[in-house]
Amino acid sequence: MSADRIVPMPILLYHKVGRPPAGARVPGQYVSPGLFRKHLAHLKQAGYAPVSLLDLAWPTPLPERPLAITFDDGYRCLHEHALPALREHGFTASVFLVVEGIGKTNTWEQAVGDVAEPILGLDEIRAMQAAGVEFGSHTLTHPHLTALAPEVAAREITESRARLEDLLGAPCLSFAYPYGDWDARLRDLVERAGYRVACTTRRAGVRPEDDRLALPRINIRRYNVLPRFRYKLWRASRA
Repeated sequence: MSADRIVPMPILLYHKVGRPPAGARVPGQYVSPGLFRKHLAHLKQAGYAPVSLLDLAWPTPLPERPLAITFDDGYRCLHEHALPALREHGFTASVFLVVEGIGKTNTWEQAVGDVAEPILGLDEIRAMQAAGVEFGSHTLTHPHLTALAPEVAAREITESRARLEDLLGAPCLSFAYPYGDWDARLRDLVERAGYRVACTTRRAGVRPEDDRLALPRINIRRYNVLPRFRYKLWRASRA
């Protein structure tokens, strides 16, 4: 498929698949398992075909209606709820992991008063990897990168990639900026670290001219019932 026909391509951004516990500071990040299944069923019925983010890094032929699904942070609920739904509907996804959180909890959220949420452990990550889920870096500790000294930001970006490659036995070529916090300096650090694609939280569909190291995404929340979900897809196709 030619580049002028593959876009605007939606990249969906999810965080958690489950129900928000009492005390959750951002309950909108929790998409219920039932609603997530409805989203996938709609995407399949509408003719969207799942692609890898890395397909955007090379001149790879894409299907007529390509779409990528991403999850930030790597919560354990993805193994419990998201993976079965993805497999049921024939979709795959990319998960951006906070490397020092693997097998632990969301310390970066607890630091600002949020509830504890378990992060995927290595066995769960490998099981998802075997099922076709891709994994990328979301840094070592989930900081606001623009607030860090250059050498500290470089370590978060570079060392997280190296450690993930050691853990997973596969190249780590995708990255997501924590909090969507990035600038041109950080974009260049990501490129020098060897990543081929990187995601922001800018809301739009992907166009041919978009920088592959600053890709936009569509943020999906728990209140995005099907009419709202369809509207977001429609809007992104014209953004």
